[in-house]
Amino acid sequence: MIEAVALPTPWQVRFQAGDNEGLADTLKGGIGGTAGMRPHELLEAALATCMTISARMALAELGFTDAEVSVRVHLEREESATRFRYELALNPALEVHRSAVTKRIECSPVRSTLSRQLLFEAA
Repeated sequence: MIEAVALPTPWQVRFQAGDNEGLADTLKGGIGGTAGMRPHELLEAALATCMTISARMALAELGFTDAEVSVRVHLEREESATRFRYELALNPALEVHRSAVTKRIECSPVRSTLSRQLLFEAA
């Protein structure tokens, strides 16, 4: 569970999960700032970090425990859909394993969650 609390600075929010916390911020109409990630960037970060962890796990299972891997995610908000574009970057020596790693990130937990129907309910 995440708890988000508005801070005195316009549009800044502190969010916390257990002992971990972060700062979100946005700039709208000249008010606010860039002290933290924007809310949509947090969605991109959730997917990119989960895919990167999944890629590292796949590579570790192949014997590459310290493999260089990264995933970039860009969220596009369209009229009728939300599109997540992603790019897997592997160390050139690991390109031979791209197919196996891609299969793994395509079923990463956050991607699986975001692929299901979303429901929003007040507690």
